[in-house]
Amino acid sequence: MDVSVIIPTYNNGGVLARTLGALLTQTFPPNRYEIVIIDDGSTDGTAEMVGRLRGPVAIRYVAQPKSGRAAARNLGARVARGRILLFLDSDFFADPALVAEHVKHYPPDARRSGVQGASRTHPETLVTPFMRAREVHLEVPPGPPGRISLFRVSTRNLSLLRAEFMDAGGFDEAFGGYGWEDIELAWRLYARGVRFTYEPRAVGDHYQVQDLDGLREKMRQGGRAAVYFWRKHGRSWWLGMRLEIAPPLLPIKWLIYRTHLVTPMVRCLLPQSA
Repeated sequence: MDVSVIIPTYNNGGVLARTLGALLTQTFPPNRYEIVIIDDGSTDGTAEMVGRLRGPVAIRYVAQPKSGRAAARNLGARVARGRILLFLDSDFFADPALVAEHVKHYPPDARRSGVQGASRTHPETLVTPFMRAREVHLEVPPGPPGRISLFRVSTRNLSLLRAEFMDAGGFDEAFGGYGWEDIELAWRLYARGVRFTYEPRAVGDHYQVQDLDGLREKMRQGGRAAVYFWRKHGRSWWLGMRLEIAPPLLPIKWLIYRTHLVTPMVRCLLPQSA
């Protein structure tokens, strides 16, 4: 078994079915990878849906009480049989060559390696003005294949050697909610010599229709997680700037989000992008 594809899920059975469908038709030999689903307390019939699936790839389903994404991924790693752990989100539809593109970075003698795959926004999710406005951004893409910043690491589509993941202690389950647990793991792995490579050919589509209330809650959780990350790793000024929680940034954030100097201009631009 070369690869264990680990997917945590919670009440996302309909979308997960499409995620699994894409993983069952990979170009990589089906007897050389498995799919490990960690159900984090779902009540929507996810177990029954997985039980009905048939295909050439081994699918393993493990349920746990609601414990969070970090705990779910750690459990997946513990029960995995593959040399390589490939973490995907339950709403991520892999292109047919995704598994193979990850594996080519791990020859038998590979050590201290991590591979970040690419992600597109699924066109079917651009169904509201809010979702279409989210696509209007100035984010710089990671670029061609090669080294990638730790702050671009995301478990939506990330592979690691199982031995190195376990030696590092896996994800810190104290993060609990949304945000930063993947980058914090990358931070610890980097300190142990692991270097991350960006592979744009290991790509898929992210399928999530979000609204403002949902995003607001994610940002709240992410803010709490960022503070925990910063405190855990020494409260350095540089890390605080990267996490966007350093004290010098607070007046700037107040200017942007809490005053009438910037927000009206943003409100004028949004309808044009809808």
